[in-house]
Amino acid sequence: MSEKKQVLYDLRTSYNGPFVVEDFYAEVDNWIKEKGYDKEPKRKVEQVTKTGKKMQWVIEVHIHLDDLHHGVIVLRALLDNVKEIVIKKKGKKIRINKGSVFINIDGFIESHIHGSFFQIKPVLYFFRALIDRFIYNFWSDKYNAAVDSDGRELFKRISSFFNLQKYKFQ
Repeated sequence: MSEKKQVLYDLRTSYNGPFVVEDFYAEVDNWIKEKGYDKEPKRKVEQVTKTGKKMQWVIEVHIHLDDLHHGVIVLRALLDNVKEIVIKKKGKKIRINKGSVFINIDGFIESHIHGSFFQIKPVLYFFRALIDRFIYNFWSDKYNAAVDSDGRELFKRISSFFNLQKYKFQ
């Protein structure tokens, strides 16, 4: 059994302009490696429409906090009207993408209760859940700040990446 608690709510940002999709993916992957998280891709979909490509990229990044708690950060990226364009910069032709991007980040803490005696006696599981929720609640809240700060750091990194893209391709 596991209990999921949301500690980071709807960090959102959007961007419209030139960028490189592969660089965006690489930036997120670099952050994941730097922080020691494990990446679990959930969805990566591309659709070609008349106005350009529509892409959806959903990943979960996990970290093991202790024996009973795991931190999860969910990143949803929606890329719309993505077109490939060619620009000249310093006499060289560069292929980049242009479109609009919407990013949403959520953070969760999953608490896992292990043990075979909980399966045998549901009353013990019930009392353990009550004690964990109301009495020892302050012990499980110690990881809220870690997941929250990591999610906000990822958000700042993505926002700064897109702010840099505005000036990089002018």
